[in-house]
Amino acid sequence: MVISLTLIFLASLILSFFEERLEERDKKWLYVILGVAMILVSGMRDVHSTPDSDHYELMYYGKTTRVMEGLMEPTFTFLVWLLNALGLGVNALFFTYALISVPIHMALFRKMTNIPFTMLTIYLSYYFMMHEMAQIRAGVAAGCLLWAIYLYAEQKKTYALVAILAGTMFHYSAAAGLVLLLLGNGTTLPRWQKWALFAIVPVGLVAYFTHIDISYIIPEEMGGDKLMAYRELRDKGLEDEQAGWPLEQHLLIWLNIILYCCCIYYHDYLVKHFKYTTIAIKMQAVAFCFLFFLNGVSKVLGNRMCDLFSVVSIVLWTASVYAFTPMIYSKALSNFVSTIRFVTSAAAYALALLFL
Repeated sequence: MVISLTLIFLASLILSFFEERLEERDKKWLYVILGVAMILVSGMRDVHSTPDSDHYELMYYGKTTRVMEGLMEPTFTFLVWLLNALGLGVNALFFTYALISVPIHMALFRKMTNIPFTMLTIYLSYYFMMHEMAQIRAGVAAGCLLWAIYLYAEQKKTYALVAILAGTMFHYSAAAGLVLLLLGNGTTLPRWQKWALFAIVPVGLVAYFTHIDISYIIPEEMGGDKLMAYRELRDKGLEDEQAGWPLEQHLLIWLNIILYCCCIYYHDYLVKHFKYTTIAIKMQAVAFCFLFFLNGVSKVLGNRMCDLFSVVSIVLWTASVYAFTPMIYSKALSNFVSTIRFVTSAAAYALALLFL
């Protein structure tokens, strides 16, 4: 499994250096071939060969509690019913989600930039493994969120709302993406906004490491009761196994923090070459707010919401490619960082498999 992922990643990385020189027809065919390979690797994996697969197997065969059944999204319930009615096993569920999620992402990359192989390499370096190989429902929701960002930046607010609602049907947490509609879709960042966005990092780090609990100050009608429920799970030690890496050990988050600050600093230059930079910075800020300020309530909630929203880092890493000229230098730097992310993620992925 890891070998297959590595081959796909290397193929995309190599093609990213030459994509401007490729004939459009060749580029499309190579892009489609990589997409098919990704669907096959993600969709045809064995049960118990990836993190979370045991959990999905229990859900697929109805061996869950009533509480868990109540948390299943409409699309998941429908797909389970349909595939069961066809007499298919849980592997069909993995394949179906891969067949939905991978094309959603790849179609967006083609729409958003003229260097889709570079953007695909960034996606493969981390989010493909985390979403399409493990958190399959969140993978589709993340793809819908990226489409919402693209549509919102293109002044298509209604379609952006539809994309967010579609994502919510695949994973309820995607409803938080409605905050996108409040961020404004302009391409300028006044000085005060830049300073406010910068301040989220130091203030948030203080909140994170001091474990400030905000569940006491949020009214129940605004979700305070649910935050208190997460706090109770934390106090009982029931969240530890799903909490993920702590921030001090999470290299990928620190790379995103550096990227975020650099993109704010060079915003005025980057946005001239990649107009989605502004809204991606704001969404990354929202991701960091979830991570920093919900840590004291629930590490699981904070990390999962940050992971979902930080999918916009794909957009920011792509924007960073336009920082230098000639672009080959920027691509070399971007691909070097992508390789670090891929090796780190693959190592963690392989280690996770050892304990299944």
